[in-house]
Amino acid sequence: MDRAEEKQAARTAAALKRDGLSEACRMAWSDTVCQLTVEWLRRRIGEGAAVRSIMAYVPFRSELDTTLLIEWCWRKGLTVVVSRCIRGDRSMELYAIEAWDELMPGAYGIREPDPAAARRCGAGFVPDIVFVPGLAFDGDGGRLGYGGGYYDRFHERMAAAARLAGVEAPLWIGLGYEAQQADAVPMDSHDMVVDGVITELGYRGGTTNGTDPF
Repeated sequence: MDRAEEKQAARTAAALKRDGLSEACRMAWSDTVCQLTVEWLRRRIGEGAAVRSIMAYVPFRSELDTTLLIEWCWRKGLTVVVSRCIRGDRSMELYAIEAWDELMPGAYGIREPDPAAARRCGAGFVPDIVFVPGLAFDGDGGRLGYGGGYYDRFHERMAAAARLAGVEAPLWIGLGYEAQQADAVPMDSHDMVVDGVITELGYRGGTTNGTDPF
């Protein structure tokens, strides 16, 4: 089995596992993860980190639901950025949204910003934190995505934009259920890695100012 086949087999198995979680468990764990993520953000802000904007995903199918996290960020005045997927070149366009009615059905059936309602971010915009979904994560920052390469390309783009602007690159934080944790996910050299992962059991991976946030 070559690497492409290995990754596809891993995606299929991880998707089946996530889809097999009960709706009640997914709802409860999503709420817990959002609460833990809010505490993680509060701690970073309290320690002096500049957190003015976050990029989040709008949940699709059995993905962990980010609704409570996004609504908390709105209440706190943080800029919430959501992407539109451009199928032609598998890139992402960023839009700042301020309400759910600024979304519309987009690529792959996922709710995305409505260009007529949401404000598009400038070409050089770099969010402070990017929260990403995935099918599986491991303890080394490995992330198993959906195979389209959208986040891998976006990761490279944000790194380049940050260097050009002379600012720090975003922190990349995976959000998922504990059941999505794996010993190791198959990775290629071009695959992005995350700085940490938050599940219903807490944060693992990177550190915040040298200390574990939970």
